Amino acid sequence: MIPIRKAYGYVTRTINGETQVLVFQHPISEAGIQIPKGTVEPHEDTYQAVGNERRNRS
Repeated sequence: MIPIRKAYGYVTRTINGETQVLVFQHPISEAGIQIPKGTVEPHEDTYQAVGNERRNRS
């Protein structure tokens, strides 16, 4: 079995002294609320993959 590499990162901000974490509602309602994450493509390293996911979701 070939492993599938995944990448994720937490995007945070502080407003009025409270830290917030970026999340999104998955289009499939059963999947719930998630953090930005995705599969590392063959041409990417994990740092590039996290950056791409952040840009695609925020």
